[in-house]
Amino acid sequence: MNKIYNVGIVGLGVVGQRLISEFKKSSNISIKALCDYNEEIIQKTAKECGYPDCFTDYQDLMRLEEIDFVYVAVPPAIHYEVVMAAFDNNKHVLCEKPLANSEKEAEHMLLAAKKSGLIHAMHFPLVYENAYATIEKMLSEEAFGEIRRITLKMHFNEWPRPWQKTNWINSRLQGGFIREITPHYLQIIQHFFGQVLEVSSNVNYPADKDISEQEVIATLKLNNGIHVLIDGLVGQAEKEEIAFTIHGSKQSLSLVNWRQVKTAQKGEDWVIINDSALEQSNVSLVEEFVKKLNKRDGQIVGFDQGLAVQKVLEKLIGK
Repeated sequence: MNKIYNVGIVGLGVVGQRLISEFKKSSNISIKALCDYNEEIIQKTAKECGYPDCFTDYQDLMRLEEIDFVYVAVPPAIHYEVVMAAFDNNKHVLCEKPLANSEKEAEHMLLAAKKSGLIHAMHFPLVYENAYATIEKMLSEEAFGEIRRITLKMHFNEWPRPWQKTNWINSRLQGGFIREITPHYLQIIQHFFGQVLEVSSNVNYPADKDISEQEVIATLKLNNGIHVLIDGLVGQAEKEEIAFTIHGSKQSLSLVNWRQVKTAQKGEDWVIINDSALEQSNVSLVEEFVKKLNKRDGQIVGFDQGLAVQKVLEKLIGK
């Protein structure tokens, strides 16, 4: 008989709601408690989740003995205090990215996770997508040939995007597209291609010191000599596009707007690859996290990788 694990969820915004829907599909997870400062969101979500315990103070949620793990979906500046409280109360942790709001916070969180012996994982959804599995397969088969360059384009006609207008996503303290978007691809880069050794970054901020960045041009040098070019811009006329591209001497691959995969053979045009033709991922975050809870091997992104991403983020932002 499968064990059922109780989750306490701190943060019920757009991102938190997405993973809540995955928890509800799992026969191994029960949503035991919810926490948010917004009473209206709490009541709406509680109704949809079968009326679990509800709190506006996360410390009250942490004190529930029956909670097995905490999903942290609050804004980045609050990650540290919520995660540390979870470890203090002997709860496993699943945390949104980026791990923290500074390298120092991330280091303390990883140290606390190791000392606790508890499971620590992060929500990097691309890890469980077919594109990720396809990149892994192509690398194992040496299909790219020599990796000549990696590029990341992040262009937004407006930021925040219409569906994500929160009071923090455009703040210089903890928002901006560098913190919000780049970690997904930094995780891929460092997982598949090696650690970042050097960062050169030019960031343009608006006159208002409370508002996040408007553009960035940056280069990263990996420990194997590969260079990564990052091109971020807000306010151009054309619609939003995010494109992560691996340029190989034999074949290139581009992941466009999270889901669309294109490949190009040497000297040929880009061709869109149907999802059914991609290497199919047979893993999901929730299932892999449950495996870890059951003391089995599971494909999760731990706080060690979160710290590695955080270190690059700090250099990109120029902190």
